[in-house]
Amino acid sequence: MTIETVIFDLDGTLVDSAADIAFAANAALTGEGLEPVTSEEAAGLIGDGARKAVQRAFALRGGPADRDALDRGERAFSQAYVDPGQPILGRLYSGVPETLARMARAGIALGVCTNKPLAAARHTLSALDIADRFAVLVGGDCTPFRKPDPRHLLACLQPLGGRPETSAMVGDSTNDEQAARSAGIAFVGVTFGYGRLSGAARVVDRFCDIPEALGL
Repeated sequence: MTIETVIFDLDGTLVDSAADIAFAANAALTGEGLEPVTSEEAAGLIGDGARKAVQRAFALRGGPADRDALDRGERAFSQAYVDPGQPILGRLYSGVPETLARMARAGIALGVCTNKPLAAARHTLSALDIADRFAVLVGGDCTPFRKPDPRHLLACLQPLGGRPETSAMVGDSTNDEQAARSAGIAFVGVTFGYGRLSGAARVVDRFCDIPEALGL
């Protein structure tokens, strides 16, 4: 099998973004008079979009769980996350720029499919100077579906012109793994992220090992 298209998850795969998640979550928490979370605690909030992150943060601090509170928290979280005046605190994982450049030189079409809101994802990629590496970016608010629903992943694959049988997904969580499997797309799991994997056949400990895992 020859891989022609690779779609990446964002948080925990391309970017160590726990500090940014903590900043946004704390905007929601302080709005309800709750204690802030640390970056280490914020890592456990990542993976299912802004509302789920707020819900987890509230649960962590004994906050409210009613719909109105979650709505307020989600608004505060999202506003903080895309605030152009707030510098990106996260960092690329080691080897990301070099590996993406290598894959681009090999003619691989690259995309990002993330449950993070589109504006926040675009802000992150631009601030970290890798936005131009990806022909397509699909955020969690771009479709009615989110990973692990394979339709979210396919919404990124289609405009890339890719076919499932010659494509791969790279991610750090079961959401990514399940979406890829259901879409008929090869999967490579990374061990350095925030999520858990459920027995992916191909797993790497370093970002720079992804091309070899895909046979590139």
